[in-house]
Amino acid sequence: MGELKFAKEVPRTVAHSILKSFVEHFVDKENLRKYGLMWNSFVQKPKCIPMEEIRDISIPPEDRVFFYDERDRALYAARMGEVVTYILELEPWDQVDACVFNREMKWVLAVTHEDVLLFLERTVK
Repeated sequence: MGELKFAKEVPRTVAHSILKSFVEHFVDKENLRKYGLMWNSFVQKPKCIPMEEIRDISIPPEDRVFFYDERDRALYAARMGEVVTYILELEPWDQVDACVFNREMKWVLAVTHEDVLLFLERTVK
């Protein structure tokens, strides 16, 4: 798997707070206990997108986003354009389970080991 050379790891204390908010906005806690992965436990059904269609998502490349690697349990800060490049360069054998989201928690893009992307925009509660 490619390295996240473009990203800066968020300190654990700050990451914990950000991830807690992420779970509150997007994740069904009961399903998370059952399935173990956030992307497999979303509160709403996400839109399934082929990997190559990531360029079609209307998120500006200069936007700052978070990239949460569920396998390593590490949160990174990066620009969306860098994340798109990283995702498009993944090899079929790369086992990635990650959630990409913005600070405002308006949307989440999940990168799965099943070689699909899941996109979910938050609806107002």
